[in-house]
Amino acid sequence: MLTCLTISRVSAAQTLAPIPISELSGFDTQFATTHATDFIDAQSVMGEVSYKPGINYTVLFAFDVAQINYLYANGSHVKKGAIVATVQGSDVQHFLDTYQSAKDMLNVAKSHYDINKVHLKNKIIRSSEWVTITQSYYAAKLSFEHLNHQMRYLQVDEQENVSLISPKTGILQFPTQAANRMLGERAFDILDPNSIEVKFTVPISLGKGVSYFRVSEQCQLKIKSVDNIANKYHQTIWASPSSAQCNLTIGQSIKAVPVKKITGYSVAKSALFEFENTNYIAIKADEHLEFVPVQLIGSRNQDFIFSANIPLNNRQVLISSVSALQGMLLHLGRE
Repeated sequence: MLTCLTISRVSAAQTLAPIPISELSGFDTQFATTHATDFIDAQSVMGEVSYKPGINYTVLFAFDVAQINYLYANGSHVKKGAIVATVQGSDVQHFLDTYQSAKDMLNVAKSHYDINKVHLKNKIIRSSEWVTITQSYYAAKLSFEHLNHQMRYLQVDEQENVSLISPKTGILQFPTQAANRMLGERAFDILDPNSIEVKFTVPISLGKGVSYFRVSEQCQLKIKSVDNIANKYHQTIWASPSSAQCNLTIGQSIKAVPVKKITGYSVAKSALFEFENTNYIAIKADEHLEFVPVQLIGSRNQDFIFSANIPLNNRQVLISSVSALQGMLLHLGRE
């Protein structure tokens, strides 16, 4: 388990002179190798599997519905043109009658328009009469196109049973049970599977440094976007699964570990000591110990994660008798 810490940066002026390793004669002097590390785990956070507002494709009721029977389970994958539900109600038949009437009116208006277009060319009718005919035709066309657009989401069989069909391939989402089934209300949504993301609300200080989220060894979430509008001390991060192994479900709450990208090193916790409010490690340099100020970033199991102003990868660091060394530096003598 890793814990993130906040430590003030070390001034370059805080330096200690090297000392011979022989000064620790009589003490157990063990060394360990530092290792470079690029990432550090922060405290786990909770996220919700969701989608960004407006990304859903919404199908609305073209009429008031008395009863609807959904043929798929909520969250099912459906193909374009699949019958999603059957609907019943007095307004269903009224809509079909209105649609047929608008279609007939358009045919009449189009015939009248075409005939008088020739008459206008031959100067048989006046311009004012042509304007009226044109307005009537385009009004009928607009009315029919509006209803015809709604008919694209419907399938009507020979017995005039009406079903709702999916305009796209994707994930089906129904409204809540308390939702109205009235004209213009939501019948269902279709979501592109690639639009599903996980919404995290994290402290602003954490959000700026997150590289990705880890749900498990098989599932990682890559950062898609970070909202630039904060909610007091928090901001929203949207992340998407890097593979199908994540197997996310809309509405699901998941626990994930934010992974932050750093430039740092790891070493046994016993290696660090404090001197005059600065953290140090003692590096073996031939027969001497050199003291390097470090900035503590966090911890991972039995190691500290730290950064420094000089490269420290694969360096030998004192990990035993460190308190004795600290005492010498404090002029307390050997312990």
